[in-house]
Amino acid sequence: MLTADLVRLRKKGDHHVLEGLGDETRRALLEMAARIVDVGLASVGRTRGELELLRAAEGESQREKLFAKGLAVVFDDASTFEGGGGEATVGRRLALFEYAARRRKEDAAGDVFERTEVLESFARAQGLDAESVDRDLYADRKREERLIAAGFSTGEALVARWELGRVQAFLLRSTAITIELGHPEPNALRKLLRALKFQQLLHVVEVNAGAGAVIRIDGASSLFDPTTKYGLRYALLVPAMIVAGATRIVADLKLRPKRSFLVDDVTLRELSDEATRLTGEVPARAEVDDLLERFPALASRWTAARSTRLIDLVGVTVCVPDLEFVRDDGLRIAFELLGYWNRSAAWARVEAVEKGLSEPVLFAVSERLRVSREALPKEAPSALYVFKGTLRPKLVLDHLERLAEVCDARERVTIQTPKARASRKRP
Repeated sequence: MLTADLVRLRKKGDHHVLEGLGDETRRALLEMAARIVDVGLASVGRTRGELELLRAAEGESQREKLFAKGLAVVFDDASTFEGGGGEATVGRRLALFEYAARRRKEDAAGDVFERTEVLESFARAQGLDAESVDRDLYADRKREERLIAAGFSTGEALVARWELGRVQAFLLRSTAITIELGHPEPNALRKLLRALKFQQLLHVVEVNAGAGAVIRIDGASSLFDPTTKYGLRYALLVPAMIVAGATRIVADLKLRPKRSFLVDDVTLRELSDEATRLTGEVPARAEVDDLLERFPALASRWTAARSTRLIDLVGVTVCVPDLEFVRDDGLRIAFELLGYWNRSAAWARVEAVEKGLSEPVLFAVSERLRVSREALPKEAPSALYVFKGTLRPKLVLDHLERLAEVCDARERVTIQTPKARASRKRP
């Protein structure tokens, strides 16, 4: 992974941003990357040390050398190397050095110490070939690892990964991150939230008045001595952040007091293709697709469409609806299909409704989670649809109609209450 010393920043307002790449610089980068890839492809079977020697001529100015070193690091990280050493190599090297020291001590003064003769003598005593002993003498060292497979086949692919690595390099040195989301793709956002929990990163999701949200991520590294333990977790999540719909990332830099690193929407859009390649396409939920396809056949007052909204579940968690059902008079009810593996997620939504969630949401829960639909009372503005096997459009419609009755009743109470109060004040 790229490190911050291989990336250049410039000041922009109150933040630091990545150094811009003009057309001329980009052309030079692509040419340099193409040469590095060609050398790598031709060096399969050679050692890291030999590969570094072949690439040593890349870059004339200090800036170009920095680019070349960064591209080489990215190429090597994506490539496969194999080391030939191990404990046997270490033991044999130690035995050879002890044998050579003993021979030097035993030889008469003035005798010439011949490396080749000592190596051959040691190999004969061990029943080995002198050439193989010499070749494998430092096989356990990193420089002696051999390139098995090149990580890239084109310069364009290498530059794309390098550009993403520039963002990761500074998140590696950050203590806290703020991610702004515009119109997130539900499944991709769920994947990001699961990854945050898996990485044990403290995070808070704040839902905006519109369709977006803000995720604030904080690691324990902000409380203790400088470490890249949590920074590495931040960096690894960068592709998932981009795929989830991040429009802006701001990171507090650990080694730059009172300074922050900004990644704007333009840069994030440019990185989206590479981020998608790294994370893989987020698969659509087959159950949701099937419901979306079959629901119109009911010929009801409701239309269904994919959702890009987020709903704050009253500080309990955040809801990422799969669909939005809209009645012909404008009433909107969100629909979220819960996963099959997390029973606590269903109870978190029940808790949110009990705390005062006013926006109507239909939560679809598999019976395998052992949650009863009675967990939410009939007069609640949200409901649990406990299904068996597959989602049935007719039952979804029944739940929508019942929820609509609750919403309509609440609307009538809201409208009539002020009039009733006014009538009581009349003489």
